[in-house]
Amino acid sequence: MAKQSVGIGSSANDGTGDTLRDGAIKVNSNFDELYTALGNDTTIQVDISGSPADGQVLKWSSSPSGAFRASDYNLLSSDLDTNGNQIVSDGTDAITIKQTGTGNINLWAGGSGSAYSYVDGSDGYFKWYAPYATEGDLPNATNHHGMFAHAHATGKGYFAHSAAWVPLISENSSVTLLSDVDTTVNGGPSDGQVLKWVASTSKWSPANDEQGTGGSGGTTQNLFETVTGDTGTTTASAANDTLNIVGGTNIGTAMVGDTLTINMTGALGAPDQNLFSTINADNGGTSATVTTDSITFAGGTGVSTNLNAGTITITNTSPNVTQNLFSTVAGDTGSQAAGSATTTLTIAGGTGATTAQSGDTLTVNVDNPLPGGSGGQNIFYNGASSAWATSASPTIWYSVGSNGAAAYRFTGPGLSSATNNPTIYVYRGFTYTFYNTTGSSHPFEIRVSSQGSAVTDGISGSTTGTLIYTVPMTVAAGTTYKYQCTIHETNMVGDIVVV
Repeated sequence: MAKQSVGIGSSANDGTGDTLRDGAIKVNSNFDELYTALGNDTTIQVDISGSPADGQVLKWSSSPSGAFRASDYNLLSSDLDTNGNQIVSDGTDAITIKQTGTGNINLWAGGSGSAYSYVDGSDGYFKWYAPYATEGDLPNATNHHGMFAHAHATGKGYFAHSAAWVPLISENSSVTLLSDVDTTVNGGPSDGQVLKWVASTSKWSPANDEQGTGGSGGTTQNLFETVTGDTGTTTASAANDTLNIVGGTNIGTAMVGDTLTINMTGALGAPDQNLFSTINADNGGTSATVTTDSITFAGGTGVSTNLNAGTITITNTSPNVTQNLFSTVAGDTGSQAAGSATTTLTIAGGTGATTAQSGDTLTVNVDNPLPGGSGGQNIFYNGASSAWATSASPTIWYSVGSNGAAAYRFTGPGLSSATNNPTIYVYRGFTYTFYNTTGSSHPFEIRVSSQGSAVTDGISGSTTGTLIYTVPMTVAAGTTYKYQCTIHETNMVGDIVVV
């Protein structure tokens, strides 16, 4: 029913208002409606005595007595239907869906059944079920770039790349699936063949393993099938068969690496000796002409020979030059002695220096050599070019950064720390270098006044890099210029005073 108001008459005690009974009936009816709407006809079941907080809702609580009380809405009592709306965080906090029990968080892909993804709460890993029956059922590869999926009909895994589904090779796949393998050559592989690289096709193809390099058309190896001795023969009966070479009477054999050595172990049994019939030197050679022929080892220039008891000694007699070399090389700290005739001494550059060896010349280079100058010039280090430079006048260097767009920040002589927009005092005849580390973000310009024309006399360099100001002698003492950002003129400005 609608709200009922008690009639109070036109004025006090004029007798035109409701009677006490009628007024009480209206009051009781209003309370009955409130107690019915907000309670159980006899008791009000809305309790806001607990100072509700911003964002809370009225929520039924059975304790201490059944009533709707202010509370956070943190428990769903039925399915949450967004009805086309979204769950959105209007701040910077993440939206967290958390299962504090043992159940799963199921992400259903519409309706019911098996078409869903889920997070398994038992091990904490993300797993999904993708019921794609065939490769044709896979979603659009362009719209799902980087996605992995499985097609039941082919038994393969796929990933989406370059607008196509690319199949993955598994341990159950054939080597023929590799793009650089062609097993169709010559009708396919035969028993015992291997894969060999074919440069003309840039593929691995089946071929016989006894062939040489090149995949096909190679030559077989030239090996002896049968080995024959003075008496008897043998034939290899397996690919890994072994041929033994043993010594006979007064003969011993030794195998070291790829070398077989045959030694005579007993006395010479026959008068015929195994000798070299020809001996060759660096220049020329000679052959024995008779069984009693002799060969003479003669020394040449600076060389003498001596034969004693079957031993020939060759001596370098001239020149034998004793070289005057340093056996030990010492530095400012430490020293090194040659350990052998082939010991190498390395001369390495230290801090700010490098060395280069070309032929007989060792060159020592300085990373930052001092520049040449003229009379009266000063030397200073140019931080912008990382090199030493000269100046005709005393040079003072300031590094200029920024405090956002609020101010320039200076570091340099006279400033104990980085300072916002300090007053800079300059002397006539001195050179001041302002290194703008902000570049084009805050162009640095010296002006005759705030937002006035730029000072040009004595100015060189760049407003976005290194600006150099040599104060002319013609500028009057007490002249005050402005340094100012050409973009943020209001805040990034300060005084330059000539003293």
